Amino acid sequence: MKPFRLALIALVLVLAACASLPGRDSDVEAVLTASGIDAQLGWLSQPLQGGKMKGPLSLVPDDWITAINATVAEQLKPADIRQGLRTALQRELSGRELAEVQRFYESATGQAVVAVESGRREAGIAADSTEAATLEALASATGLGKAVARLAETGLGDAFDIALKTNCFGQGETRFAGLLGGVIKKAQLNALRKVVNDQVRLRYAALAADDQARYLEFAQSRPGQKFFRVRGEVLGAAADRAGSALGAQLTPRFNAFCKSAP
Repeated sequence: MKPFRLALIALVLVLAACASLPGRDSDVEAVLTASGIDAQLGWLSQPLQGGKMKGPLSLVPDDWITAINATVAEQLKPADIRQGLRTALQRELSGRELAEVQRFYESATGQAVVAVESGRREAGIAADSTEAATLEALASATGLGKAVARLAETGLGDAFDIALKTNCFGQGETRFAGLLGGVIKKAQLNALRKVVNDQVRLRYAALAADDQARYLEFAQSRPGQKFFRVRGEVLGAAADRAGSALGAQLTPRFNAFCKSAP
């Protein structure tokens, strides 16, 4: 009996060690596919939504939104982002953790999450304060939208800076117009943060209450936290790289807009 127990203990230790080893390429690719990474990249490449803005953002011309989105899409490198995710997930998550992430996303709840994150299901509206708190917790736990918001803010901020420098608003003819332009820009960016965050929360409002609860439970689990941390870091770094190149690329486009403005 003793040799059998020793063998069983050895087997358990081997299995535990294997479970803690970094994931394999095939494991990581399965996770990326199941979690709908293409939807995340698509949202990142189109950070501004035309025709849906309210308040100060309703004053942003559609041509601006189109130009910013087009420039962002040109600067992003989806293949590099995917490879960065593969490398980071393989390094940071064990084989067992990757399996748990894949299992969640391949479940009915996980597929419902992918559907709302990819826009295949219309966004909903929070019914009450309790549901609103759950949606806020989901947005915070998953980190979805942070990279999008950073990129959207950078693009719109650069666009306003270029417009102000080229007297696109006719501020040279108005006393203190430069200061006024800066106030307008700040209001626009504050409104933009709220719009992006609202978009994230309202997407999750399309989920059934049970799916919201299961998604939040996964997001707050150890594998979920590690997965979303890695995904957020990689997408955030990609947004920063793309954002740092936007100004030079947007300048000729917005110079053209301003010269043609009445």
